Amino acid sequence: MSLGEKLRSLRLKTRKTLREQSRLLRVSMNSIYRWEHDLTIPRKPMLRIMADYYGVPFDWLTLDGASASLVSEIENNLLGMFRQLPDTNRYKVLGYVERMYVEEYGAEMQYYT
Repeated sequence: MSLGEKLRSLRLKTRKTLREQSRLLRVSMNSIYRWEHDLTIPRKPMLRIMADYYGVPFDWLTLDGASASLVSEIENNLLGMFRQLPDTNRYKVLGYVERMYVEEYGAEMQYYT
């Protein structure tokens, strides 16, 4: 799926018109049309804004083909929901997952940065 197809799909899933999306992002409707039809590519800061808005990983949005499928649908859904939580609840979720991990594997989680 191309970047344009992903952007259009995300916009339609949120039931936004080109006009609504252009107001939200403060860009012209023509820009959005051109992005969705793979005529131009948004700059990286705009891609980050859109990834955050839609609750999708930046890498999923920017990678294509097999690379984009490294994040499963369930991981993508979980990340989207997690990003919508206030920080206090994010820490609660992280604590819960850490306890589940220790229970399952008997070891502390390893973080990769």
